[in-house]
Amino acid sequence: MKTIKSFLNFSIYSNLFVSVCVLVLALSSEILFGSSNFKISQFVFFATLFIYNFQRIIRISNGHHHSRKDWTYKNKNLIYLLMTIGSVLSFYWFIDFNINTQIAIVISGVLSILYPFGIRKVPFSKIFVISLVWTISTMLLLVLENEIEISQNIILHLLSRFLFVFAITIPFDIRDIKYDQNNLKTIPIVFGVKKSIIISLVSLLISEVIFVYLNIKHLLSLTIFIGIIPTYIFSIYLIINSSNKESDFYFSFWVESLSIIFYLFLSLSFDVINHILTFTAIKNI
Repeated sequence: MKTIKSFLNFSIYSNLFVSVCVLVLALSSEILFGSSNFKISQFVFFATLFIYNFQRIIRISNGHHHSRKDWTYKNKNLIYLLMTIGSVLSFYWFIDFNINTQIAIVISGVLSILYPFGIRKVPFSKIFVISLVWTISTMLLLVLENEIEISQNIILHLLSRFLFVFAITIPFDIRDIKYDQNNLKTIPIVFGVKKSIIISLVSLLISEVIFVYLNIKHLLSLTIFIGIIPTYIFSIYLIINSSNKESDFYFSFWVESLSIIFYLFLSLSFDVINHILTFTAIKNI
């Protein structure tokens, strides 16, 4: 049990886990659009690995309090190694992308790099920057690189993704109140925990309503829609309970895992329902 906990702590503190979460959310977009791109998936993982560790080092170097400060100091060499690997491999993929994809990456990259240097101090900017960068990384890059037409369907998917990330990021702001209250204006600090949870749930509801609309308009298959529903149920449960949780593990593992849950249920529903349809078709022959 200790070995499992040590492994999970390592994957969380080194930002390998969040990199996997961003990766699988990008893979979820491949399922939603029926279009894949190996280069984008690899880039998203390694770029996230670099950016998150870069931000951690900068914030701690500037004297900001952080729940993982001690671990980071003890493992600084490892963090620098992961940053090097992430930056080199993400740049390797970057130079092979088309110009539109590169522009989107530069925009999200600038926001991410400047984030610990002052952008996050702008009222409410923290959650909007995170939601925007995750939306670009996990969905827009695939659209641009695969030259998918940016139709109303795609715009609604992007909006739904932004709202989903926005909703599951608010619990992290609730967790960070004790670190943010002296120098940041986040949603929980300004509106309080209870109202923040309501804002999170409303964002999640709007995101789900968009999927309902897409399904009604036959722009989203029933198979995929069914796979999305359990993710939102899990999200609601974790968001509601975030107000009385103090363990960093609850947020850094369980809430963060919602991206993985999204992908798993999408994949599972896609495979299971297709097998059922295939079996039914064979049976009727």
